[in-house]
Amino acid sequence: MRTWARVEKHFNSRLCTCMESVLFAHAADAHAGAQERVFLKEGEREAFSELVDTCIRDHVDFLIFSGDLFDSNVPPMAAASAVAGELKRLKEAGIPVYEVHGSHDNSPTHSSMIEVLEGAGLLVNAYRPVQKGESVGLQPVEGPKGVKIFGLPGLKEGREREYFELLDREGLSGEPGKKIFAFHSAIEEFRSGRFAKMEAVPLSYFPKGFDYYAGGHVHQYLVKKLEGYGTLAYPGPLFAGWGVDDLVDYSREGGGFLMVNLGNDVTVDRVKVYPVDVAVVEKSADGLSATDYVKELEPAGDYSGKVVLIKLGGKLSSGRVADVSSAYLRSEYAKAGALDVMISRGSLSGPEQTVVRVGSAAQLEEELLKANLKGPVRAETAKALLEVLSQEKMEGETDSDYEDRLMKEAETILEEALSSKRRGGSR
Repeated sequence: MRTWARVEKHFNSRLCTCMESVLFAHAADAHAGAQERVFLKEGEREAFSELVDTCIRDHVDFLIFSGDLFDSNVPPMAAASAVAGELKRLKEAGIPVYEVHGSHDNSPTHSSMIEVLEGAGLLVNAYRPVQKGESVGLQPVEGPKGVKIFGLPGLKEGREREYFELLDREGLSGEPGKKIFAFHSAIEEFRSGRFAKMEAVPLSYFPKGFDYYAGGHVHQYLVKKLEGYGTLAYPGPLFAGWGVDDLVDYSREGGGFLMVNLGNDVTVDRVKVYPVDVAVVEKSADGLSATDYVKELEPAGDYSGKVVLIKLGGKLSSGRVADVSSAYLRSEYAKAGALDVMISRGSLSGPEQTVVRVGSAAQLEEELLKANLKGPVRAETAKALLEVLSQEKMEGETDSDYEDRLMKEAETILEEALSSKRRGGSR
């Protein structure tokens, strides 16, 4: 929880700018609905609640959410209900919320829960495109105290790059007044660490002359003052994002959001959020037998009140991966006080495993089918069935017709395979 000293700091900084300043919160990447474990679900809710508590207590003028409010366009109803309840608190406090869709919020074929919340008046989509010849302009959302908020959404696999390429940057740069550019994309020049190769757009695609660039998508805290542009900031995930790597980062740095004072200058204060204590146990199996590796992983201290993530990795010298018992490790950490134990096994291999190197995804698929299929079904038949079952529903086709069509095509493939076998062929 934040201290009153920090609250006083915000009030004092606002008074120093003679009522011209604007205080707002900037958050991103809550990924509400991503967590499946009980204590992490609770942490997800508590993190969002702390964001709202701070906004109300500090009397912010508004909140900007830079994408991935939810982990999918249609999140679990419990997560959607919890977020809606928190947004309602902000509305009742007179604090507007402006957002841009993130890559997880968006769906190419379906509406998003974001539209439902917008329709209920709980938030405002800041993306308002207008066609300007061959380019695309953006209309601002007029925020409190005359602040103009422009937004550009994120898409799957960085496809929003096309939006940036068509952007009327000159027109946006010349827009007068205090202005904020909200976006959900990585920037090529600022990628680092595990994000070094993620899809990104160059900084030159951004319009210049904005007071603040409110970023999302990159699960990493970053604030930079950019000459010719303004203050660029990524708050990082509000809580633990999604996936193992995000949870490891959270265990080290916590989640968080930003409090931004937009006055004669721009000041940014990061507020850390750490509602759940997560401990990561990570040891390599290299050179160890399965039995010795399990002993290495046994708890060596007190884990009371902690959620434990055990990351298995390396190559066993003897024994099988299955011999590293998840049930045993969970039991031992529970005895050491752990609230919950999660085990990631993706990087662990045994001496019995071999690496198959193939040139393409299709070749890999074929090699795996040949290696794992047993009985009368041949790899070619299995591949044909997979192709049929991966077909998408056609426009105007009902669910029932779609299922019937796939079943008939699959039956045809199986009948041909059986006929070929009876004739002595080998499909």
